[in-house]
Amino acid sequence: MEPLRTTDPTKLAGHRLLGRLGAGGMGVVYLARSAGGTLVALKVIQAEYAEDTDFRERFRREADTARRMTSPWVASLVDADPEAEQPWLATAFIPGPSLGEAVAAHGPLPVRSLRVLGARLAEALRELHAAGLVHRDVKPGNVLLALDGPRLIDFGVARDPEETALTSTGVVVGTPGFLPPEQARGGRDPGPAGDVFSLGCVLAFAATGRPPFGTGSLDALLYRTVHDAPDVEGVPAELAEVVGGCLDKDPELRPTAEALSEALTDATPSAPASPPDPREALRAVRPQTPEDDIPGEEERAHGEMERAPGDEAWLPEPLVRLIAERSAAGLALPAVDDTEVDPASAGTAAPTDTTATRPPTRVVGRRRFLLLTGGAAAATAGGGSAAWWALSRDGKNDGPIPTATGSVHTLGLHADLSGDQKAVGRAQERGLRLAVDEFNSRANTPFTLAVKTVDDGGDPARAPEAAKKLVADRSVLAVIGPTTDATALASLATYDAASLPLIAVSPGATALGLLGSRSFLHARVTDTILSFYLDAYLRGTAKSRTVGIVDDRAADAHAWEISSTLAKILRDERQPAVPKVVSALRTDFGPTLDALLDGGADSVVFAGYHDRAARLARELSTRDFPGARAGAQGVLDARFLSAAGDAADGWVIVAPVMDATVAPEAKAFTAAYRKRFGAEPERYAVETYDVAQLAVKSLGSLTAARRTRQNLTTALRSATYKGIARNFAFDKTTGTLVVDGSGVYLWKVDGGRFAYQGVAPYQVST
Repeated sequence: MEPLRTTDPTKLAGHRLLGRLGAGGMGVVYLARSAGGTLVALKVIQAEYAEDTDFRERFRREADTARRMTSPWVASLVDADPEAEQPWLATAFIPGPSLGEAVAAHGPLPVRSLRVLGARLAEALRELHAAGLVHRDVKPGNVLLALDGPRLIDFGVARDPEETALTSTGVVVGTPGFLPPEQARGGRDPGPAGDVFSLGCVLAFAATGRPPFGTGSLDALLYRTVHDAPDVEGVPAELAEVVGGCLDKDPELRPTAEALSEALTDATPSAPASPPDPREALRAVRPQTPEDDIPGEEERAHGEMERAPGDEAWLPEPLVRLIAERSAAGLALPAVDDTEVDPASAGTAAPTDTTATRPPTRVVGRRRFLLLTGGAAAATAGGGSAAWWALSRDGKNDGPIPTATGSVHTLGLHADLSGDQKAVGRAQERGLRLAVDEFNSRANTPFTLAVKTVDDGGDPARAPEAAKKLVADRSVLAVIGPTTDATALASLATYDAASLPLIAVSPGATALGLLGSRSFLHARVTDTILSFYLDAYLRGTAKSRTVGIVDDRAADAHAWEISSTLAKILRDERQPAVPKVVSALRTDFGPTLDALLDGGADSVVFAGYHDRAARLARELSTRDFPGARAGAQGVLDARFLSAAGDAADGWVIVAPVMDATVAPEAKAFTAAYRKRFGAEPERYAVETYDVAQLAVKSLGSLTAARRTRQNLTTALRSATYKGIARNFAFDKTTGTLVVDGSGVYLWKVDGGRFAYQGVAPYQVST
């Protein structure tokens, strides 16, 4: 991405522009953030070309074509306005490299990657062709690589092959070197077979690192395409026949996109047999979809797709790491909801020790968590365990491993202490301090503990700098935090580079387990796993027969992790569900509720945050909806109660947080907390206390000479600990929590307050 130029606007069509992704003679593609907080690629046409009737028609057709595409392997259209003074369209931003960039930087792809690449792109073309359209410019630069598969982009020259209004005989449309011979001749435009030829060229390039018809002048490329055999030296033998069939000069002899997809899928080694319990093979995938309600079949509405085990690792490790790093970098980009409480103190960093008086600081609104590239999440939840695939690390740029100095060891807290989630941050700080105070008060302790806190204000842009302060203190051997998904993702690489163990208590993003950190520990179940508890409540306790699922796009990945997994669980159990995707721009939930009721939903689960959950609650109340209403921890917020009013009563929340004030097992903790702070423990205080006790236990298991950050990470990942709120055991390789049914609780709104209901059931009772 290049920075904006002085001539570029800062906002356009309701989007905040962040930088330039590319530019041509007729327009610019910006990286932008939508009003709902989503990153998009915003294509804007220069005003002078907008005056050209034919050009505007071409742009209108591009938008119409993109709008018709629902394939998960196409960068989906978010919004567009071809009639604007400067026509524009916004597509889901894919932070991965283009295929051309990837091959140039890391060389040809392995066979496994080639099979997935070809099969997925063929599936995208199959849908395009079924709609009566051809792409006409399939090339490496129009293929972006994401963690869960490739994406086909740029429908600027796509059209119905029977229409000739926008092209002329003798005009070559497409990219020489990747277009079919019938197109290279400049005669009648090719049909679907032309796209298959171009895909064959793309696969040959991806397999060898060379265009199959070489490089050089335009005339030379066109001549070779028409008359010469393609250069496929180096294409793996097991794919040579498939690629060769695509590159046949005769369009009639080429396979269809559907046949090509089947051939490449059949060429893939057989996947392991599915285990008896479908939960053991759960794959929750939902690529980006247009920001609007999506009617129709469940899989269309939810954009889900069954995938064979192992698809999530379809790319070589260097490319996966590159995509993950770019995705995390996106979180540090400015959001759209920044507000200044005190302009004079904007950007002022809070002191690193929260025992000092904190000066006025910048307060920002809740950040929308960005999902890795609309990415894939693969969970294993059978047998009471969950493990997320993570990358191995090669040890580069590790640097020296700091060791604690003297007999004082420090536990760091990285939290939001002044922003939108400051109540959670304060509770976490107090839980940590209570644990440290208790340890230091014991007789004959082998070392003394200290606490050091840093405040990022809930701002992903500030999170890396906050992390650097803890990394720089050589006495800090472990860090608890950060508070939010976005700040955790933004700072994880900083901690990982220093091998400083980072223990997340409140973030729930599955993406944290996809970054391959050597020092990360996820001390709560992910948002995806919460779907099992929602299923158990809705179908077990509430006896719902048809579950309505509202996926609020304003909540980005938090919403789809919950909604897509729940839909998958219900489908596997052959239970009816009515999923609806709601645009981040929609404020009226009436049409959504109409669709749920028309589909027979007798319960509603809202996947999103408190503010918009309140809108749905009020709408349900006006309809006198009698069924169960449920949500996850994003709804467990006092602002939901105030915004929804009486309509909040009866809602049930599933969340990985205990109410220590009433839970019998937390009685001693609550008494100590009240004595120490003169207040009732807030949510996430006891969970942080548990994690601190785990860290102390692990640190105590090491001899003085072995108390290093790296050794502590190993000790933490190997430890087991029975806490007050949950049991702790981690996958030794990934640091993800082993799920045993503990640590998730039910809350119910009763009389305008959240009433704690105890441990949430994990499975539907029979």
